[in-house]
Amino acid sequence: MKKLYIAVLSGAVLAVAGSATAADLGPRPVYKAPPPPVVAPVPIFSWAGAYVGLFAGYGWGKADATEPFAAGNGFFYNLGGNPYSFDADGFFGGGTLGHSWQSGAFVYGLEGEIGYLGLKGSRIDPNGIAIGTPDTTTTFKSDFYAAMTGRLGMAMGNVLYYANGGGALLDAKATTIDPCIAPPAGCGQATLSMTGDETMFGWTAGGGIEWAYAANWTAKVEYAYFNFGKVDTAGISSFGEHETQSIDVTAHTVKVGVNYRWGAH
Repeated sequence: MKKLYIAVLSGAVLAVAGSATAADLGPRPVYKAPPPPVVAPVPIFSWAGAYVGLFAGYGWGKADATEPFAAGNGFFYNLGGNPYSFDADGFFGGGTLGHSWQSGAFVYGLEGEIGYLGLKGSRIDPNGIAIGTPDTTTTFKSDFYAAMTGRLGMAMGNVLYYANGGGALLDAKATTIDPCIAPPAGCGQATLSMTGDETMFGWTAGGGIEWAYAANWTAKVEYAYFNFGKVDTAGISSFGEHETQSIDVTAHTVKVGVNYRWGAH
């Protein structure tokens, strides 16, 4: 009986001690899964800022010649005053300077370009053939050009789709020459040399795609249409007649270019 009493007493003591120990330790900790790793957001390319670049491409177009008819002004090739045209094409290239602003996905800005546009072409004047002066030849060529345009585009990350338009100028020279070599009947010994050398002013519109392939570098492909207006030629024949002609010039261009942008990321 004494042994049973001791055993019961010992169990009670151990139970009280265990409860006290548990109270001292406090509630059991609640374990949670570790938070996911923090991933830095992918930066969105900014098209805002100034840029400078180089480009090269090819241009092709048309020269439309009009010969106004007036009494005593058309002995050589102008009896019907019929307009005619011929092709002109060549290499072009130059430099670009611009600045863009960005609001959300919309990108807008101003861009200037300057360079060389070597359009060249010639044709024997069909009006000259009609009156028996088959050597009358009209020639057109250009060199220096420049344009100032506004740009409006939609950015999709590091790719920009844009349209542009503005003013343009072209330095051009045109000639119409009739040597009247081995003159046919009615030509006599008359000769004619008409020239015109001036800066033409017109407009341009187009669009393209630009791709940011590095932190500050972009590449682009662009199409543009140019209407440069007209260049006038004039000359006096050996018969003393004053001859005139106007040549309207339009062109299409495709170019590839590379730009360096300040502040882009």
